[in-house]
Amino acid sequence: MSVPPRSQSDGAVAATPAAAAENPVEATPDAAAPPEHRPPQRPRHEPSKHPVVWYAALVLLLAGVAALMLYLTRGLTFNLDEWIVVTERRGPGAPSLLAPHNEHLSVLVLGEFVAFLKLGGLDAFVLFMAPLIALQLALGVLLFVIAKARVGVGVAFCVAMVALLSGLAYENFLIPGQAGQMASIVAGVAAFLVLDRAPSPRDNRLLCLLMIVALCSSGLGIPILVGIAVELLLTRAGRERLLVVAVPFGLYVAWYLAFGTSRAGFDDVGLAALWAWTALNHAAGAIIGERQIEPGRDFLVILLAVLAYRAFRVPAPARVRLAAIAAVLVTFYGLTAISRLGIAPPSSSRYLTVGLVFLLLMVVEAARGWRIRPWVPYAVLLLVLASISKDSKLAFTEGRDRFLERSERARASLGAVELLGRARVDPRLEVAPLAAPFLEAGHWFDTIDDLRGDPGDSPSELLRTSPDARAFADDTLIRAGGLALGPSPGDAACARPWRGSAGRVPAGGVRVEAPPDERVTLRARRLGATWVVVGVLPVPPGHAVALRPLPDALRTPYLLQAPGAARVCPL
Repeated sequence: MSVPPRSQSDGAVAATPAAAAENPVEATPDAAAPPEHRPPQRPRHEPSKHPVVWYAALVLLLAGVAALMLYLTRGLTFNLDEWIVVTERRGPGAPSLLAPHNEHLSVLVLGEFVAFLKLGGLDAFVLFMAPLIALQLALGVLLFVIAKARVGVGVAFCVAMVALLSGLAYENFLIPGQAGQMASIVAGVAAFLVLDRAPSPRDNRLLCLLMIVALCSSGLGIPILVGIAVELLLTRAGRERLLVVAVPFGLYVAWYLAFGTSRAGFDDVGLAALWAWTALNHAAGAIIGERQIEPGRDFLVILLAVLAYRAFRVPAPARVRLAAIAAVLVTFYGLTAISRLGIAPPSSSRYLTVGLVFLLLMVVEAARGWRIRPWVPYAVLLLVLASISKDSKLAFTEGRDRFLERSERARASLGAVELLGRARVDPRLEVAPLAAPFLEAGHWFDTIDDLRGDPGDSPSELLRTSPDARAFADDTLIRAGGLALGPSPGDAACARPWRGSAGRVPAGGVRVEAPPDERVTLRARRLGATWVVVGVLPVPPGHAVALRPLPDALRTPYLLQAPGAARVCPL
């Protein structure tokens, strides 16, 4: 005797294809798995009439971001401490790749730089940008995949869009060296995606590898490791696979004991906590496209209140994930605060991507089980487009302008030191302290001898570059001794003394005599409009010095300014 199926009034749902499509969680075998092994609950009533449109939009977004990054970095060269990597972290006698870079274990990024220098030389800047572009695109795809399982394909596209078009985090789009931090972020997000699956030996090996990549790319690997460890500790199955974080942690401790350094200080924990809170406010502001701290702070307070409320309403796996992501953020901003307090402002662009990405992950985690109406993705898209505000657009432009100015200054200074040549320049001369800190002339000459290419300006390019860059070239030329300062040839009578306080320095040089009762500070310029102090000390009262321009490929003369009652005579 057959038993008729129970009706919907009896509380059961028929296992028809339509029902399976309406409730995919119940229709999958994973629904019978233990709660901590279940995949994320899919959004209810997800609009799926045209999902291909959102996938196509994601492809266009990724292609557009890649093109934007290449466009914004045209004409740029290496930035700040990247010059130290280029000149001092390659070849025989260079420090081990395991030696820290700005306190970080950055072996992967350092290895990449060394390989690209050998492969493409000093002028292949696009080659150095390739890993950063690939990491940004990978981040967008990973965020899309994670969010799609929780809030649907349309809202997932919007999440990826926020992360990939945040102009306020411009440093992570424009500086090749930021590939280290981005690699740690991508490895961390990928690890959380792996944890969405049921445990397996293959996934354990993959998690271990991702933790090693995160730790070997930047200091952000430590907060990533902490976050993954928290998620594993909070589940019974996770505690059985803690080896995936114990092994990378052990390797990191061994490295730190052998090579590690730290600037972390605990002298003012209160200021460090304020720094961390302020930095997180700016990260929240980056989500809504606001660079001022007040909108970001208000948004963060509201966001934290919503997350706290939702933490009591989402299933247990979501609460575990929220705790793990919170551990990443607290650890990152806490460690950064105690090591960068007084060195970097909390609004630094490079610190925004971390907060932005993991706050977005918390938002989509808290949205598990929300009813997604067909119009919701389009409403979210409109909000995202509105958040790409004037501030966000200007940040990309201003960031490019800042780095382009720095690149032009560095190129001009390098061209100036090359104009004088190795034989006439002190190898310890710092070429451009404001554009390429700690880059010494001797290391630079070794670099251009060893590698292909030369980003330094040629003599003709020095004449055509911007006035600001020409002023930097003048500073380098004069500090390097291009206008050689030496003792006076004697007290011979001056037949044609200068009239006024400034004039051209002839090829034979000039003699400058200070008045008996006054010191004289000499200033000179050649290519730019800014006067540069000659020498370290003023000319003492009653003393005389000689200034002779060193011959080079430029015919442009030096101009000398000797104010006061100084007597200047051509030699």
